[in-house]
Amino acid sequence: MSAPLSGLDTAAKTLREHPGVTEAAALLAPDGRRILAVVPGLATAPVDLRDHLWATLGADDLPDVLVAVDALPADAAGLDTEGPGSHTFRAPSTPTEEDLAEIWAETLGRERVAADDNFLDLGGDSMTAALLLDLTNERLETGLTLGDLLSAPSLAAIAETVDRSRPAS
Repeated sequence: MSAPLSGLDTAAKTLREHPGVTEAAALLAPDGRRILAVVPGLATAPVDLRDHLWATLGADDLPDVLVAVDALPADAAGLDTEGPGSHTFRAPSTPTEEDLAEIWAETLGRERVAADDNFLDLGGDSMTAALLLDLTNERLETGLTLGDLLSAPSLAAIAETVDRSRPAS
């Protein structure tokens, strides 16, 4: 079995070579999650760095979460791995999550969307929200509202809302 950070070192090296990155470091959280801390340049969105890794590396080299920070920490203790600037690599896993991810990718112009992604963090705005709601309600035959979209923390949470709104089969 390989060391927990071996593949993650590849991810850190890949990001250190990216023109939109100042620094990157592989860290192991106390709970065993593999974290990649990154100091992005001013005009670089952390989600774009996550997508770069997703497109460039194999699954074994991906971290569990990428976290944007102002300065690299000495260790993973205290890192906010769930707030703005953090992005997971968890793929959609239910049929509704997969359908929503396809709609979000189409609407937001992204190659991939993770189950834990937030609409606004991916660059969503009022115009794309309207289009996304129309496509979602048409394709999934649901009545998702703007409030549902904006109050949900992730694509997975919206999928749960959609599934709850459907009549039981």
